[in-house]
Amino acid sequence: MKETFYSYLDSFNKITIIYPKNRISDTEKEFYLVAEEEPIHISIDEILDIGSEFKFICSLPESIDLSIEYYIKDEKGNTSVLKPGAIVRTDLFEMLYFYDKKDLGVTYSKESSIFKVWTPIAKEVELELIDLNGKTSFIELESYPRGLWQVEVLGDLECYKYRYHVRITTEFKKTLDPYAISSDAKAEYNYVINTDKLYKFKYPKPEFSGRPVDAVIYEMHIRDLTISKSIDVKKRGTYLGLTENAKTKAGHPTGINYIKSLGITHVQILPMYDFGDVNALNKDEKYNWGYNPVQYNVPSGWLAENPEDPYARINELRRLIDEIHHAGMNVIMDVVYNHVYEFDTFPFDILVPGYFYRYDERGIKTNVSGCGNDVASSRRMARKFILDSLDYWVNNFNLSGFRFDLMGLLDVETMNQAHMLVKASDPEGFIYGEGWNMPSNIPDNMKANMNNYRLLPNIGFFNDRFRDTIKGSQWTNSKGFALGGKTQFNDILYLLTGSCIDNYLLGTPNQTINYVECHDNYTIYDFTKEIAPELTEEQIKDSLRLAMSIVVLSQGVPFIHAGQEFFRTKYGEENSYNKPDSINAFDWDRLDENYDTVEMLRDLISIRRDYPCFRYDRKSIIKERFKLFGNDVSFDSLRCQIINLSDTMYLIVKNNYKYEFVDFDGNVTMIFDGKRRVNVAKVSMELERPGVYVFVKGRE
Repeated sequence: MKETFYSYLDSFNKITIIYPKNRISDTEKEFYLVAEEEPIHISIDEILDIGSEFKFICSLPESIDLSIEYYIKDEKGNTSVLKPGAIVRTDLFEMLYFYDKKDLGVTYSKESSIFKVWTPIAKEVELELIDLNGKTSFIELESYPRGLWQVEVLGDLECYKYRYHVRITTEFKKTLDPYAISSDAKAEYNYVINTDKLYKFKYPKPEFSGRPVDAVIYEMHIRDLTISKSIDVKKRGTYLGLTENAKTKAGHPTGINYIKSLGITHVQILPMYDFGDVNALNKDEKYNWGYNPVQYNVPSGWLAENPEDPYARINELRRLIDEIHHAGMNVIMDVVYNHVYEFDTFPFDILVPGYFYRYDERGIKTNVSGCGNDVASSRRMARKFILDSLDYWVNNFNLSGFRFDLMGLLDVETMNQAHMLVKASDPEGFIYGEGWNMPSNIPDNMKANMNNYRLLPNIGFFNDRFRDTIKGSQWTNSKGFALGGKTQFNDILYLLTGSCIDNYLLGTPNQTINYVECHDNYTIYDFTKEIAPELTEEQIKDSLRLAMSIVVLSQGVPFIHAGQEFFRTKYGEENSYNKPDSINAFDWDRLDENYDTVEMLRDLISIRRDYPCFRYDRKSIIKERFKLFGNDVSFDSLRCQIINLSDTMYLIVKNNYKYEFVDFDGNVTMIFDGKRRVNVAKVSMELERPGVYVFVKGRE
């Protein structure tokens, strides 16, 4: 029977009743709480007029028991099922129902499998189980303290399909297991698997100092690097396509071998978990970057050869990571815990409606992410889910860190705990993310954004000031320093010194992720074509070489977007997240055409590696050893001096074509001429082209 009014449980003794005005003659109403015993009269504390309805705020003489089904009845006999409301967001709910054990999901053995799911407000939970012959059975789970439901099913259930049916009020809703690690191709069922049968890692992680400033990060999308028809890859668009030893037309390496050849230490891979808006069974139907979480702990089926196989996608990804380690690089995973793809079908709201997402003061879901929901990371079980997921990935896939999408939508405590979790598993691992200050309802001092860098001393932040100052901004339609824009030399100096001196932006050089291009927005090549149409092709390339040189030789953590090193274009597309392969695919022919700049990046990285003065991790050392040289205010370049171990390094950063003479007052050796690593003795230098020029002078 259709309800004529609605009721919600907002705390253990508070109820909100929404009653349509067209069904009420006056507000002199009587309401009763009905359960298994006699109806209990409810006191009306406040009546609010909310347009076409009245809102009755009521109190109960005793606390609610969430395991019992309740109805609200009015004086005319009309009834409403009492639905969970804001009660799930109360401190008492958090205290009573926090489940701290790390055994949610399925625990498999040949003798039996134990299924556990957290849903404190459910009235019934059933396990739908499909055996290897396609026979379906439904098994009831039992309720336990702290919101746990579980059942042990005897027998060997390997490769059985399963999902849950959960009844919160009157209807059962089907849902995947949020803690599942294996799935069918359409994300309709999860699989029970034997983790002992997973691919065994053969190679250890490459050694790394654990200092973020020693890393050089290369951001890439698996499909982008493997789908091009210009190279002979058999497993196109898949995890293992990256492991093939294909060559470009000019004979240069591709895939992992290419990235290795650059001197990269860490490969950051765009989302690899199971994400939406793609078709795993028809991979060419749609393209997506992957910022649409559907199953957080299941590798993407869209990137797998056989997405229907319970083991294939897991094993393929584990093998890919193993091969990257064998090539001498570590792996960072791009993660998206700030929102889910479709909140109404995601397990969170089916298991505990109203708990896992943020709500405003009116009880409406916030949408700061722009995706219809914002995950409430500060709630205990939401935070636990995030941390459990990170723990699963770092320990089962040998990851070395995480890049957090829209990290500013998460909270400080969650991010600090995430750091401690990663360090406990991998002392050399690290975390960074997008620390934008977003207008969420998290208290300002709890937001995991760049403004709170002092509260997040071990977390790195994408440095948008670096990006906009060096490249320019599409938001203000302005050119940056590398494109010949008007920029204060002081700003360039602060960026070169790690954005941390004199409280410029951050606390330490470890916290700044220096970049001018990433998967988001225009590539720097396309941006330059848009913002500076007066530049010739060669002038554009000079500008982009300058920008890349500043990224690699600045204090902090250099970040390179795949293809930036050969002037990657997306043909003017500003946001290619769902554009076809023709826009996103890696153009290996373009790499061949611009291989001199690829070699330039390789040389820059080798200089950074060979000279510790480009990798200081304390601002006190940088401030002591970094200064300007020369005293002519008419310079058209920024001239810097850095003290290395037994050398003095000179950097000249020039963004124009004006003639300039530099006198070094003694012998120096030029080791980078703006384009290549060299070894040329100099006492002076004439400069006429943009670039970063590097010299070294021995000290007695």
